[in-house]
Amino acid sequence: MTEPALDRAAEKRRRILDAARLLFVRDGLRGTTMEALARAAGVAKPTLYGYFSDKDAVFTALLDDLSDALTAAFEAGMAGPGTVAQRIGAALAGKYGVIAAVVESSPFAEELYATHSRFSLRFRALDAEMSETMVEALRQAGVREPVELNRLVQAAAYGVARKLLEEASVRAALPVLAERLIAPELPET
Repeated sequence: MTEPALDRAAEKRRRILDAARLLFVRDGLRGTTMEALARAAGVAKPTLYGYFSDKDAVFTALLDDLSDALTAAFEAGMAGPGTVAQRIGAALAGKYGVIAAVVESSPFAEELYATHSRFSLRFRALDAEMSETMVEALRQAGVREPVELNRLVQAAAYGVARKLLEEASVRAALPVLAERLIAPELPET
């Protein structure tokens, strides 16, 4: 394929994924059809099927994009300034803020969260990497039980993010949560 043809193909794929994100949030996964996706993306159904074999393949591609954004937000928080509690709080706020930005206006947020679990192999690996990063940061900060503290912080952050759903609320709450749970566990200097 020539360079312009590759650019057109990438642009068409992006249009399909942008349309899918809009439809999945607005109509839910079950309420979105391949026909509606093709129409919203401005492509013929055969073209859509040339890029994605079915709706699950489209959803998986969206999750891949989302995992890239989650990784970037998490890493930016961990690399930022502040104490280990502040950096972990920023990392979790970034991670869950990205998710909340996608689902906050959707009446199908629960369906999207539940469906994400079906496709979660990549997310489990991503969560494991993030956990390792947090455990190591806690260990380096001198926390006595970094693995258990990480499990507690991760579970609490997940619960807060699922309960609040609005991006601004999630981004505000998770740094407070991390500070309250982690700071008391840090050795006094």
